[in-house]
Amino acid sequence: MTEVSTISDAIDRHLSSAEMRSRLPEFRASYARYDYVEIDEFMPADIWRHALDELEELFESRSQRRDVLIPQSANTPRRYSNVDRDSLAAGSVVIPEIFRSTALYQLLESIVGEQVLPVPYLPEEFIASRLSSAGDVHGWHWDDYTWALVWIFRMPAEQDGGQLEYVSRVPWNRDDPQIERLVARGPLVRRRPRVCSAYLLKADTALHRVAPLKRDAERMIVCYSFAAETDLAREVDHSSMAALYPQSHERHYG
Repeated sequence: MTEVSTISDAIDRHLSSAEMRSRLPEFRASYARYDYVEIDEFMPADIWRHALDELEELFESRSQRRDVLIPQSANTPRRYSNVDRDSLAAGSVVIPEIFRSTALYQLLESIVGEQVLPVPYLPEEFIASRLSSAGDVHGWHWDDYTWALVWIFRMPAEQDGGQLEYVSRVPWNRDDPQIERLVARGPLVRRRPRVCSAYLLKADTALHRVAPLKRDAERMIVCYSFAAETDLAREVDHSSMAALYPQSHERHYG
């Protein structure tokens, strides 16, 4: 059996295990109330370590530093290093296999109560980001597609910042985002997911950010994006992703 098939089998067994199924009522309740679910021990420890080794190598060899303002979300900042989808697809075994896992889609659909689909825009399938210096931030924004699943590899201490912050159920008005007003109105939810966990967020209607690092620390994640059927029936503007992942966008869409 090849390494890929062995890892794929381990991923599917874990995501469809009796223990994972036993937690579905908890996951569904959290999603229904908060548009957010934290899945502890998202992967077995050996799979997580394998992926971490791959990520550290890719951040060393293939990452790009970003320090830009994104007009589509009222010029909120992005200051971090990223590894794009194509580099992850070429340099990781684990990360693409999770995105292809039938068991993952079945688990997510059991949580959200509707069909979960791969995103139709390749550069957004999965990406990795790393905040590491004081002031690094992934500023306020909405996602292009319905769900984000974020797998945690490094997380700063509580006093160092880097937590997820979001306001749920506030759809994105691209012509007039009104981010400051929406954040002030709230309610503002703060989450600090644990290393090895993953969280699922309804990210198209949750205004969210990763809060700035208060000092040099490390927050490393992989983000998977998933679409609802309604996403496939509408035109999606990918300009913000093209600004953050220009090489990947250019390869696939010219």
